[in-house]
Amino acid sequence: MNQKTWSDALWGKNAKVIYLLLAAVVMLFTMLGSREIWTQEHRWADIVSGMFYRHDFLHPYLGESDYYDKPLLSYWLIAAFTYITGQFSTWAMRLPSALAGLLAVWSIYRIGTLIQDKRLGLLSGWILVTTFYFLFWAKTSSADMLNMGGTLFAVCWYMEKKDQPSFVNYAIFFLILALTSLCKGLIGAVVPLLVILPSLMMQGEWKKHLRPAFFLGMIPAVIVYTLPFVASSYVSGNGYGENGLYLVYRENILRYFQPFDHKGPIYTYFLYLPIYLLPWAVFFIPALFSLKSRWHTMPAAMKSICWAVLLLFLFLTLSGSRRNYYVLPLVPFAILMTADWILAGADSMAKRYVWAGRVAIGFFAILFLSFDVAQPLYYAQGGMTAFAGNVKQAVTQRKPWTEWQFVMLDPESKTRFYLELPPTVKNYALPGKERSVQTEASLLQAWPVLKDKQSNVIFVSRKLYEAELRNLLPNYTEVEAPTRHLFHKKNPNAPIAFVPPVG
Repeated sequence: MNQKTWSDALWGKNAKVIYLLLAAVVMLFTMLGSREIWTQEHRWADIVSGMFYRHDFLHPYLGESDYYDKPLLSYWLIAAFTYITGQFSTWAMRLPSALAGLLAVWSIYRIGTLIQDKRLGLLSGWILVTTFYFLFWAKTSSADMLNMGGTLFAVCWYMEKKDQPSFVNYAIFFLILALTSLCKGLIGAVVPLLVILPSLMMQGEWKKHLRPAFFLGMIPAVIVYTLPFVASSYVSGNGYGENGLYLVYRENILRYFQPFDHKGPIYTYFLYLPIYLLPWAVFFIPALFSLKSRWHTMPAAMKSICWAVLLLFLFLTLSGSRRNYYVLPLVPFAILMTADWILAGADSMAKRYVWAGRVAIGFFAILFLSFDVAQPLYYAQGGMTAFAGNVKQAVTQRKPWTEWQFVMLDPESKTRFYLELPPTVKNYALPGKERSVQTEASLLQAWPVLKDKQSNVIFVSRKLYEAELRNLLPNYTEVEAPTRHLFHKKNPNAPIAFVPPVG
């Protein structure tokens, strides 16, 4: 068999974009809702469920606290899919991110095609869809993949329409920026503008955009962007105490220059850009070092992408606030640079071209088995869903579910979602550093509700406090999740519930 077979089949002369998109659909949507809530997903679950509970979609709350740290659109998208499907589920929560991931795959394909040719577009798409952290965030409910999809689509739109300057094309470009910024923040506008800046300057494209239509095209975007903030300010929120536009300033501008949290070291992205490119970092690093020797032969459009990677890296690094996943918007443009280096050796049967095909096929299989087979099998053996089912079965045998009240004694945040409890349910949280040192006496002091137990109150906590709670709640029935036999280990954060005795 020709060593180039896999590579040629995926991004060669006769390769088809439909195969790339079908592979992305299979990877992104298979068993999308099967994994338990993880990382920051509990925030989106809590906020959106609170919106439905309060019938208020303009004022986000985390539990019972005002929480306007993110704009509203990422919550609205989840709410829309919840309304369409008729159920608030992990599948509905993650569907916006998965769709944004699919948009990102299509957009990077089009950008690569416009920069050079279809081969670059297809290879970039295959690299993206077999990159671990792209899949991780595309199958996670958050604003981060919405931001990536929006920024890539904005760059794609600019490249498609840059030679057709008109009010409509400008308006659509700025609307894409506005909608992306309504998902995560102003980074949704900054990233595309930094990416196209080298092209504007190096190729003199800025001159043809200095026309009235360019500035008039901003007006619809400004209206669309500010409308949710204005609505949340002027529509009654029952004393809601946070101002969305101020939070935009605080979370985007003030945090950049005067960070109040997430103060990662200056070298954060030197470490995490290669990690976020795995497994393709083994191609990205030599591609980076080859720039000097290849620069004089590179087309102007690819040089612009390389400058864009540098600008984005500097912009992120110079920010006072740094977290590992903030590097995510940089990943697709580093992929384009990497794909260009791989294809530079295609005609001479370079090993990198052959190995790129093997890596794409191999890691597609590995990542599919990991995300879409192994994880669903693991979570099917127990966990939060099974725990919630066991609790409902135990308590509804005594009286209807609606007649019970719940008190949360520092369980994991996602527990409320699985038990379908309203945000008004009281949660007695403890600082993480104090959890392992608790005694019966200290728990009674921290949770005075244990001194005045009522016959219709169910206490929900975590296994970490099991021994103390058993003594404090004698005669209560303990309910927990089934044990996972696959890779089983004792989990101190596993949920437990204590149901009061009959009578």
